[in-house]
Amino acid sequence: MSFMHLLYSPAEVAREVGQNAKTLRLSKNLSRKTLAEKSGVSESTIKRFEMTGVITLEALILVASALDELSSVIKLFKPEHPNSYDELKNAKRRRGMK
Repeated sequence: MSFMHLLYSPAEVAREVGQNAKTLRLSKNLSRKTLAEKSGVSESTIKRFEMTGVITLEALILVASALDELSSVIKLFKPEHPNSYDELKNAKRRRGMK
C-alpha cells in the first residue's frame, strides 16, 4: 500500500499535473491559443487547468493528445507488473467479485 496519499491532497496533485502540462506546452513552444486550436479545448479551459489542475477527463485526453502525451494517459492505471502476490493472483480476473 502506498502512503503517497498522505503526502499530497487531490488538489495538490491536480495542480502539479496542470503545472506539468504548462511546462510541456512551453517546452514545445506552444501558446495557449495554439494548444487550444490543436486540441479543440478552449483557451480558458487550458488556462484554468494550468493554474488549478481542474479539467474534465475528456478535455485532459484532448490536451494530452495535442501535446503528444496520450500514451501517458492510457498508461494511467495500467500496472507495469504486480506489486504483491495478491495482485499477481488476481491479474487474470475478469470481474471484481471473488
